[in-house]
Amino acid sequence: MYGVSRITARQAILDLEKDGMVNRGRGRGTFVIWKPAVTEELTGIRGFSEEMQLHGRQPGTSSWHASMRHCPKRLVSAFGLDPEQEAYIVERVCTSDDIRLAYIVSCFPRQSFSYLGGSVYEETGTPVRIEEELLAQLPDDEVVTNLNIPRTLPVLVRRRVGFDRQGKIMEYSLAYYRSDLYSWSRSQ
Repeated sequence: MYGVSRITARQAILDLEKDGMVNRGRGRGTFVIWKPAVTEELTGIRGFSEEMQLHGRQPGTSSWHASMRHCPKRLVSAFGLDPEQEAYIVERVCTSDDIRLAYIVSCFPRQSFSYLGGSVYEETGTPVRIEEELLAQLPDDEVVTNLNIPRTLPVLVRRRVGFDRQGKIMEYSLAYYRSDLYSWSRSQ
């Protein structure tokens, strides 16, 4: 009908699937699943799962690793942490409606818990105060692999330090969001 070869059409569908816009299934067909980008209001302290639910999306975790170990280099350099410090580290790829949306690396210096792939704040409690820095950058190899994005797609980076009721640091986190599917806004 459009004068394109079967190979070209098949490649286009594969590209759309890689970008999280369609879902293919053998014997089921191909379905459009793309939704507009998520815009997070910077008016409160919420975790990824709570933010997705607020937007009517289904939060999930496609992969995660949690263990007590030395802080990863990316956290050490971002926050000036002691590289010999042991902490509970959670690295996870967070999804929205089964689309990889964020790669989050968190460090919990004073606690350990049994993380099973759900909401981290349900396990640790939500910080009562945060300090955040938001920036954009090109992704490194680790982010490209975890989010399955091209190296040329900038990512939005959120550096967060969370504090408990006593004013003690309870979390350091670096969150890398796909800039084509996520944005932040603030209204006064």
